[in-house]
Amino acid sequence: MTTRSGDISLAELVSLQRQCHGSACLLQNLGDGFLYRTNPFYRRVRDAARARGFGFTLEDPGNYFAFPLVALDTVLQTRKVPYRANYAALVAFERTRPGFFTLADLQKNRPLPNYVLHESAHAVAFHELFGRPRDVHAALSDPSKLLHIELGEAYAMAAEYFAACAVSGPIHAWFFSINSYRHRTPAKKAVGELLTRYGSPLIVWLVLIAFLENNFFVERLPMKTLERALELYPMGNANGIPRRDRLRLCRALSDLMVMDPEFREDTTRLFLTMHGHRRNVRSVLSAEPLDSIEAEPRLKGPLTRLVRALCD
Repeated sequence: MTTRSGDISLAELVSLQRQCHGSACLLQNLGDGFLYRTNPFYRRVRDAARARGFGFTLEDPGNYFAFPLVALDTVLQTRKVPYRANYAALVAFERTRPGFFTLADLQKNRPLPNYVLHESAHAVAFHELFGRPRDVHAALSDPSKLLHIELGEAYAMAAEYFAACAVSGPIHAWFFSINSYRHRTPAKKAVGELLTRYGSPLIVWLVLIAFLENNFFVERLPMKTLERALELYPMGNANGIPRRDRLRLCRALSDLMVMDPEFREDTTRLFLTMHGHRRNVRSVLSAEPLDSIEAEPRLKGPLTRLVRALCD
């Protein structure tokens, strides 16, 4: 019999948290150890962030918990990803009536989430694309770095998408839901089949490019853009894909790009204007990002390492 998420007791979650804890895990982040053990993308992003010198903190530098968007500079400057002690909150709640509560009791009210996966992916991308600048805000304010900023956001989106696709089972799903912004996995079957056929690196690259194009206000991926992305694949020759699979890739990647356009534009405007750019972000981001990638051959190494970080 399949267990429904509502039937899972909070006592079981508390027990799993302790069983899955390890040196690379954050005990006070609810579900962290379970996700690190069972979700390969969650684990790869964590390992990649740590390998690049980023850590994690229960402190709140830059008032991150009040306004995460405007605190990204501080996260990158301090090289510390903040998270809440939401596991301790769940333990305190469970102790009020041991063994009584289940996940069904938390459908409308639950501990506040943590987004260490998303912020860690930002950290990995920033390290590869910007290095270790003395002044993070100044680096992000450089007009020539717009592509790099949008690549960082696309990378965080890609990491969350693949991690969401790896979720299986109600406990995994609930833990992931309290650790990620993403709750939908469009085109999961098609992307999975194409990944099996052509390998993780190529499909990770194409998903990254789809999210990048979306950040430049492209709503669907045209065939000519897919073909250009295949030509610019930094890890080898990707021109042997038959037309039927290219069409399937275009459909699947376009499905991934569906999101609330007002939210995307407003979020982009806030972040870019905070770093000195004009309010008309559609004008600011009017260039074709693949042109910019091709014009900057030095990006091949960082892009290769970013793709590998989600595959190895």
